[in-house]
Amino acid sequence: MSIVTKFTVRRAEITVAVVLALCSLALMYKSAQNRITWSAEENMGAGFLPFYLSLGMFICTVITITKFILKKSPQSTNNEPFIDAVAFKFVSVTIISLVVLVFAIGYLGIYFSLIFFLAFYLRYFSEKSNSFILNFSITTPILTFLFFEWLLKIPLPQGISEPLFYPVYDVMYGSSSLFMIWIYIIVTVLSPSALVFLANRFIK
Repeated sequence: MSIVTKFTVRRAEITVAVVLALCSLALMYKSAQNRITWSAEENMGAGFLPFYLSLGMFICTVITITKFILKKSPQSTNNEPFIDAVAFKFVSVTIISLVVLVFAIGYLGIYFSLIFFLAFYLRYFSEKSNSFILNFSITTPILTFLFFEWLLKIPLPQGISEPLFYPVYDVMYGSSSLFMIWIYIIVTVLSPSALVFLANRFIK
């Protein structure tokens, strides 16, 4: 019997409930280090929302654990496998690829890491064409960059790729007119689609 079949629905329920309960207690402890009160004079404390959201989650997990002990929930008596072998494979690949993405962000930066992650993920899990995968993998980081860096003015980690963005910042924050900035954005967003079209048209 493999580890996949041994991990039943019953074990999954109690495992997740206990882990969430411990996480809730940890979040409550950290939140309580800040002010968790809310008054008209002092407004909401920094730890108010995190503390009481964690408290609510902890209460829910206690209810789940209690129902499990008393065998009052369908899951507490279900000894069927929680996940089959095929699904376990997909979940494992997803978790591993996300871990690699997190580490790659610290080195390559989020935008280039996202390109490789999306290309791999779509190639592995979907039956989309190579042109769609290439187009989507390039366009998504571009739109992410424009949303955070240009609209919200929130810089995201860029790692060793940061110097490549300096010319882009010159256009976005320099003396260029708003019209030229929008032209630049439109051309940037449409470029991946144009490159994919030309590749499909002339490269057999």
